[in-house]
Amino acid sequence: MSQKRKRTPDPPPGSTEDVYVSDAIEDRQSKFVGYFSPTLPAKELQNIADITSASHKILAWRKEGRQRSLTGNIAQYEVGNDDDGEKYGGKKVQQVLEQLRVTGACVVARWYGGVMLGPARFTHMEDCAKGAVNRWREHEAEEGRKKRKVEEDDVQRSKLAKALADRDGSIEVLRALALEKETKVKSTLVAGMASLESGETPSSSEQTRAVQSSPVTAAVVSSQRPAVDYATMPLDRLRALDKARDATIAFLLKRISKAEADLAALGEAQKPP
Repeated sequence: MSQKRKRTPDPPPGSTEDVYVSDAIEDRQSKFVGYFSPTLPAKELQNIADITSASHKILAWRKEGRQRSLTGNIAQYEVGNDDDGEKYGGKKVQQVLEQLRVTGACVVARWYGGVMLGPARFTHMEDCAKGAVNRWREHEAEEGRKKRKVEEDDVQRSKLAKALADRDGSIEVLRALALEKETKVKSTLVAGMASLESGETPSSSEQTRAVQSSPVTAAVVSSQRPAVDYATMPLDRLRALDKARDATIAFLLKRISKAEADLAALGEAQKPP
């Protein structure tokens, strides 16, 4: 059991890069905090600035050994520990790494408060070690989710970019068709008015010539727009454009339907009684 020591200051806030820190456990003026790193060398973790003032820096490590099985899997792991004045403490932290089957180094820092805790201190060490490892696991899970989302977004961006390019072509065709039919409606109306004035019925060939010579129809031929580079746009922008294209297509289809209905009505009106 460790001897009484003068109480040292609380650990400073903040964390070192690639070091995952547990919640602090306080008991009778002593404080315990776990630090885990999957990459830092054990001794380097034991000497990070955050725990310089700690009374004890109980250390354990577990790393892959060089020996491999016939299947290429790791045959054994290299483990070790350093009590740093807390007898048996290093072994307790090492057992946590072995139980959780993680590789890396773990330090449980203790700031001694002047009161001996007995066996309870080992429970605090184990809980802090588990807490630090779990912080790392939470981080890894979050990074995995972020990576999957990026991949899913890339796939969706690619699909939307292709779909929008295809829709642009469809919109150009529908716009031209709408203008053509609307122009035909106007030309039929003009021809009908002229026939009323002259007393003659316009022939279909005259109506066709009127449509072909219309400046609106000529504009349809030259209305092609330059292709948009959708691949460079953010996903939110592509989603917004996809909805906008839906609305445009629906609007054009309504124009076409109305023009066809108008043409049908004009055809009925021009039939001889």
